Amino acid sequence: MLRCAPGLGLGILLGLVLSLASGGHAAARGWPTPAAGDSASGGPEILFTFDDGPNPKTTPLVLDALARHHIHAVFFLVGDMAANPSPRVAAVIARILREGHVIASHTMKHRDLCRISEPAAAQDIDDGVAAVERAAGVPAAWFRVPFGVRCDRLERLLAERHLAHFHWDLDPQEWKHGDVARTVRYVTGELGRAYGRNVLLMHDIKQATVRALPQILDWLDAENARREQSHGKPIRVVQAPALAVERLPRGLGAWLDRAGAGVRAMPDAIASALP
Repeated sequence: MLRCAPGLGLGILLGLVLSLASGGHAAARGWPTPAAGDSASGGPEILFTFDDGPNPKTTPLVLDALARHHIHAVFFLVGDMAANPSPRVAAVIARILREGHVIASHTMKHRDLCRISEPAAAQDIDDGVAAVERAAGVPAAWFRVPFGVRCDRLERLLAERHLAHFHWDLDPQEWKHGDVARTVRYVTGELGRAYGRNVLLMHDIKQATVRALPQILDWLDAENARREQSHGKPIRVVQAPALAVERLPRGLGAWLDRAGAGVRAMPDAIASALP
């Protein structure tokens, strides 16, 4: 059973916000680009997302880097990893939520859902969502397909479950080559010439991510300081809870406001409601 925070029931509102913000973003063919919609600021934007965790050895170091720069990301957890009974894993998940990040599902066993049998694919999706929700105690309404694969059968399975694959725009492939300098060079190069919203894919179980992320975030601060001096458009960080609010259907924000939550306070409220 999902836990609900006291007071205004913001735990329930979190589930509502994420569930309503999860659908309707998959294109008919090919995953959507940009992956998280158009830029809200009119300039370059970046959303940080991390796959394949949690890992109690590496994920806390990623969280440390994000906390130093006040960034809230999306963590797509693998069910097998989240269901690990180790208290260290539970502590990492609790910290992810406590620090205001959004948790989502990345299936149970991280298998290619277009290559395994349909019953196995359906089970991997369902078991992953259930395992992440049990471990986190909050809804896992956002979902990412392993490897970014797409096929007609998978589209149908996701539609039946009211899930939409949350794709990415930037993939440094640090999971494959493990080269820190190459990872930093790719991400900073792409962001340096970006003009719209970009979803960055990284992997919090990889040492290359742990070592590259602080350098990327330091570069981002320095680059924005330089742009401020030259009156250029800054690279805005899209905070994950704010993206959930942004994706609410038109008119629902006013309903939430009347209900007493106050949509303008939702990003902070969501973070404060998480265990």
